Amino acid sequence: MRILVVVAHPDDEMQCSGTIALQAAAGMEVTLAVACNGNLGGIPEVDKAERSRIRHAEMAAACDVLGAKLQWLDFGDDDFMEHVHSRYSDTEMAFRNLVRRTRPDLMLVPALHDYHQHHRAAAELALNASNNAGNPAIVSEEPASSGIPIALHMAPLPGGVFTPDLYVDITPVFERKLQAMRCHVSQHQYLQEHHRTNILEQIEATAVLHGVACGVKYAEAFSLCRQFNRPAPIQKLAPFFPPT
Repeated sequence: MRILVVVAHPDDEMQCSGTIALQAAAGMEVTLAVACNGNLGGIPEVDKAERSRIRHAEMAAACDVLGAKLQWLDFGDDDFMEHVHSRYSDTEMAFRNLVRRTRPDLMLVPALHDYHQHHRAAAELALNASNNAGNPAIVSEEPASSGIPIALHMAPLPGGVFTPDLYVDITPVFERKLQAMRCHVSQHQYLQEHHRTNILEQIEATAVLHGVACGVKYAEAFSLCRQFNRPAPIQKLAPFFPPT
């Protein structure tokens, strides 16, 4: 089974990294696709190119920890929304080719009402692109895929409204989730200073919150994508979430 996780920035995978680790350990092919290159994320003392290089290396290290493959769409943090608003067709085609390359059975994407505009845009683009990735009339350098993948939304960080439809017990891999986040060294101090948060503590608090809701120590939460042709019967969803 093939799973495509679409996020906006390096380190956004923390919203579902425990699930990624479980799926990869069970032998599923998990691809983590990052829309933006991280060139505006923290590290104020270096230029954009160096910042992006550092964050590429951190993201690669995190994927090694989780057992996921890594693909970059490599839009700049600084011009992603310009691509979205002014060059939407070309931007969606980049996402469509991603879907065609990876041919996912399941996609995990941010919530459409996530707090960050890049997260929301990445989710919308991934869903729109995968709706038409199987249409052979839309020609690109990648052959058309087949079908429309099941999609789930990952829970954003607490503070916004999110109603989970399912929980994943990540207790056995919680330390690996933290280890993956520790790979993003450049972000820890920045998040503390800019967002007034200790990100590792926030990750644990979020996992405990979702765990309490479903009766385990640590969990991650997801909601169904309710667009036409997206919801799937539980029999199809269950194999993507191996027992712990």
